[in-house]
Amino acid sequence: MSDPEHGQVILYSYLWAREHDRGEESGRKVRPTCVMLIVAGKDGRQKPLLFPITSRPPGPSTRFVEIPETEARRAKLYTPAWVIVDEFNTDDLKTSWAVEDAEPLGQFSRKFMSRIAAETAAAIRAGAVRRVPRR
Repeated sequence: MSDPEHGQVILYSYLWAREHDRGEESGRKVRPTCVMLIVAGKDGRQKPLLFPITSRPPGPSTRFVEIPETEARRAKLYTPAWVIVDEFNTDDLKTSWAVEDAEPLGQFSRKFMSRIAAETAAAIRAGAVRRVPRR
């Protein structure tokens, strides 16, 4: 995959935190995944956070953002669909074997990505986020 962009929706073999906890190292299913680029560390480089997208309604303890119809069309997704924001994978998308296709499905708007970021920040403040490193 070339340089990932903030808001892209890619096909990615997402590894859920519960699978990681059981010692699994690869995702069981390729799924649409939202790329959020953040600046982390003193080097000032952007790092991707990868949030899973699901068509299964999230449980009551899950933090999520429902994807509006307009955003789903931009990302070539069906509705209903949700971005899960209380867990994410970290990976080097340029070299990752978990990326299914080098071409993204589509891209969410900046406004919608701001909403995802705000919900993620709230989950982080509440101590309710799991990071699953892929490398």
